[in-house]
Amino acid sequence: MTPHELERLYALLRVPSISAEPAHAPDLSCAAELVADEVRRAGGEAEVRPTDRHPLVLGEVPASDGAADAPRVIVYGHYDVQPPGPEDRWSSPPFEPVERDGNLYARGASDDKGNLFMLLVGVQRLAAAGRLPVRVSVVVDGEEESGGDSAVRHIAADAEPADAALIFDMPMVAPGRPALCTGLRGLVYRRVTVRAAATDAHSGLYGGAALNAAVALGRILEAVTPREGRLPDALYVGVAPAGPEEVAAWAELPRGQQALDEAGLRPADPGAAEGFYLRTFASPSLDVHGLAAGDPGLVATAIPGTATATLSVRVAPGQDALQVAAALDRLLADAAPEGAEVTVEDLGTFGAAYIDPRQPAMAAVAEGLERALGARPVPVRTGGTIPVVAALAQAGVPTALTGFGLPGDAIHAPDEHLRVAHLGLGARAAIEVLTSLGGLRR
Repeated sequence: MTPHELERLYALLRVPSISAEPAHAPDLSCAAELVADEVRRAGGEAEVRPTDRHPLVLGEVPASDGAADAPRVIVYGHYDVQPPGPEDRWSSPPFEPVERDGNLYARGASDDKGNLFMLLVGVQRLAAAGRLPVRVSVVVDGEEESGGDSAVRHIAADAEPADAALIFDMPMVAPGRPALCTGLRGLVYRRVTVRAAATDAHSGLYGGAALNAAVALGRILEAVTPREGRLPDALYVGVAPAGPEEVAAWAELPRGQQALDEAGLRPADPGAAEGFYLRTFASPSLDVHGLAAGDPGLVATAIPGTATATLSVRVAPGQDALQVAAALDRLLADAAPEGAEVTVEDLGTFGAAYIDPRQPAMAAVAEGLERALGARPVPVRTGGTIPVVAALAQAGVPTALTGFGLPGDAIHAPDEHLRVAHLGLGARAAIEVLTSLGGLRR
């Protein structure tokens, strides 16, 4: 990328656009305006549209020849980011971009500001050269990381046909080896609160006799969390098994133990490494994300009156997210000990998606990626969730999901980073892919 392009990316990375924290609402608005400016820089029109939560950036960039029948391509990304967590776990401040050892470190460097910026730069360069062969409709989300649905609702209400959607928001298989997504998991997110008493109690006076909210919550979680990698049967209904071609593509990926080692993680059970891709690409999974009961920082021998946990199920392609949500809620309710008052709060339910790589638009994207990188993209699923992809699939829009981060980029973790060289690589790939999609002319 040019120094001026990098300067603008750095300005976007410096904005702490944390959608999960209400105090950062002004930062979300600031980041949205910066993204809108990038759309205008391509010669398009852009709007920062208010929503119930955080602004949605919408834009239109015409084809260079002005043709009304040029293929319409929806470009999607998100400008919001995950909270950075404890800053002392970062090697440098999370919102001060730093280049170190060939990597760019900052929250959002990979997920998704860096990847989104590559895509917008590709549009800008083609437009500046008078060679943009498609009409680009820009949809940039401000609440993807916090379960918002404004972008999903916008896609669902969009009545104009689109020939393709293009998203840079997934890792490469390895340096120089792009991935092209064939499916991704949905998400059922819940907050479980257990109330055992109106207040905490003295364990010396009541211990062994009084219901403990923390212990009750543990029993509930035990009923839904995996045992030797297997969830309760009710959470597998509808899973579409991975086909032979997909399974064969897994052999081109790093071995499961290597993937865990590079992320600094340990296998969940003896079969986790060997079954890594089956579990993360083609099966549902359940994880507990947060626990709260009492104050573990104090020496206080109290019996907690309340306890809370957040958890989610990643819904596999083929499954109905609402059906999985209903099954999860039943399992949680049935596991509650007698006397415990259990509240289950719905924090979001989003569908999974399968993407047929044989569609003409997907073939065009694969050709563009191969021209840019000199390697055919590997068709693989991803274990993550991008709610708008399911909405695009439901609308019948062929959706190409790829990206230029790497599995070890520490997204959602301290020291998130992206290879500096991949910024230019991604911009060149965007140019080639958009050029290929121009061949879809109606």
